[in-house]
Amino acid sequence: MVLMHAADAITVQASDGSLVYANLAAARTLGFESPEALLETPIQQVMSRFELLDEDGRQLPVDQLPSRRALAGQSGPPSVVRFRDVASGDDRWSLVQAMPITDESGGVRLVINTFQDVSQLKRTEHQLRLLADAGAVLGRSVDYQQALQELADLLVGAIADWCVVDVLEPNQPVTRVAVAHADPAKRGLAEEIQRRYPTDPDAPGGVHDVIRTGSPMVMTEVSEETLRAAARDDEHFRLLKEAGIGSVVIVALRARNEVFGALTLVGSSGRHRFTDADLPLIEELARRAATAVDNARLLHEANEAIRMRDDFLAMASHDMRTPLAVILANLQLARRRLVGHDAEHPDAIQNLDAAERTTHKLTGLVGELMDISILRSGQSLPLSREAVDLAVVAEGTADEYRRLSAEYEIDTRLEEGVVGNWDATRIERVLRNLLDNALKYSPDGGSIEVVVRSEDGWAVAEVTDHGVGIPEDELPLLFEKFHRGSNTRDLRGTGLGLAGSRAVVQQLGGTIEVRSRLGEGSTFALRLPRDGPSGG
Repeated sequence: MVLMHAADAITVQASDGSLVYANLAAARTLGFESPEALLETPIQQVMSRFELLDEDGRQLPVDQLPSRRALAGQSGPPSVVRFRDVASGDDRWSLVQAMPITDESGGVRLVINTFQDVSQLKRTEHQLRLLADAGAVLGRSVDYQQALQELADLLVGAIADWCVVDVLEPNQPVTRVAVAHADPAKRGLAEEIQRRYPTDPDAPGGVHDVIRTGSPMVMTEVSEETLRAAARDDEHFRLLKEAGIGSVVIVALRARNEVFGALTLVGSSGRHRFTDADLPLIEELARRAATAVDNARLLHEANEAIRMRDDFLAMASHDMRTPLAVILANLQLARRRLVGHDAEHPDAIQNLDAAERTTHKLTGLVGELMDISILRSGQSLPLSREAVDLAVVAEGTADEYRRLSAEYEIDTRLEEGVVGNWDATRIERVLRNLLDNALKYSPDGGSIEVVVRSEDGWAVAEVTDHGVGIPEDELPLLFEKFHRGSNTRDLRGTGLGLAGSRAVVQQLGGTIEVRSRLGEGSTFALRLPRDGPSGG
């Protein structure tokens, strides 16, 4: 009597496999009104009600059932068996254990089977796995239409027979961006229905209604009468019947409180019949899909804004170069005319020096902005290669800084004949950046050393200062755009110079590196191939 009312299903089989005992839970589990009705039914007929699957949904041979192994005298650990009701398509999972009872000679007299229902556990596990897989699919591509199609393909078979995703594009009507069907042949049918009978946006119910209201729609059973009422003519009705629409759920795609699409799932077989209990899972899938779409759109908008900014910077940089060159030429001309009159016009000389220095800096910044805009667009810098003597470029640059920065002592040690096929203008800009940094980060004046030498087929230029130095943990970030040292935030700068310099040097086939100790200064080393970049 106790076993009769136990929560777990219990059956007992004779040695020939026939059922000789079943409790109430076993009868209900196997779809019978009473244990007596179950016992009166041949075991083959009982089992024909179910499709037997293993834990992963693969077909399970009958001889692999725990009860069959026990009847053969084998015992083993419990197994998860998935019973799919042939009539309804519903799945039920049970943890099945079979224990053989033997006689004195070791023969099997009886087999006791226990079935512990783990359906809810397996459904939860299935949902969590589906959500994880959906997240992986949606995060794999920045093309949200491709991601939504992959999501539709994933959901078909897992929880639906047919999946459709519609998206409301800005300033456009609702667009169908993904269609998937368990039967590939019927995917074309779904597309044909949409092409020949596009959804009426003003009709009540359906995708447009869900997008307008944001409220889900669930139809557990779609009857023939419902299809007839929705059809626009006999051909439309025929196509809808052929599509096998048995159950439907439509949920909104919503992100940042804005509804911009809908996820539609259709069940054609009894196995996929939707109820309100399915909404939490489906709405969570729709929320993740909507977030992926929203993120992709935001990324596109950000990239477009960056492209427009870079285009503007490139045009502005180009347009500024000519007037800056004119300003610099006039400053230099004015200074030359004052040579010999220093004592009469000392302030004017200082003002012209300051203006010339500032104009040089602005010209360099404009060049850096132009180079970075070109590189961000995916293009290479347009280099003007010629034979360049690195020592000559370094000496000319150092002389200019000596004249314009009298409070610093700039020493040079330059090896003659260090020549390579480089872009003289851009090499000069790199050296200007390095000298600007050396002066800027030596705020109390001091000495700067510029060295040029050849080394194993490379041309090397080093600029050394004895200023504030760079924290060790920031050295790997130093050549990133807009990076500023944490110990130099009070000094003005854009954070573009070193990033642009590295880009130039790399395109010339070289490298630029830094050695530094905090509080002791820094050495920037520029290395260029004497014969141009490898393969160039």
